[in-house]
Amino acid sequence: MGMNVEKEVAALKAMTVPELRARYAEVFGEECRSHHKALLWKRIIWRMQANEEGGLSDRARRRAEELANDADLRIHAPKGAGGCGRARPPRQPLSNPAACRAWHAS
Repeated sequence: MGMNVEKEVAALKAMTVPELRARYAEVFGEECRSHHKALLWKRIIWRMQANEEGGLSDRARRRAEELANDADLRIHAPKGAGGCGRARPPRQPLSNPAACRAWHAS
């Protein structure tokens, strides 16, 4: 007998975060570090559906593992990528919008 996804989703959405964390531990067999309610109920319903319908095929699982092994994962950010936007030279003064407007007004 298949599960009723709509009923399960409604029941999960009605739960509190501590209840969802307990349900997560029950479904996944491990504790969850997240306290984000939407993430918890979505992960729980996903796992319940995977358990009910069989999850990924062996072929898809092997392909995913191959892709993960071949991925070039960056552990550290490249040097000089500390901020966003363009870096200004250290001796260059900060721009002054009032001076820019006065100059453009002439």
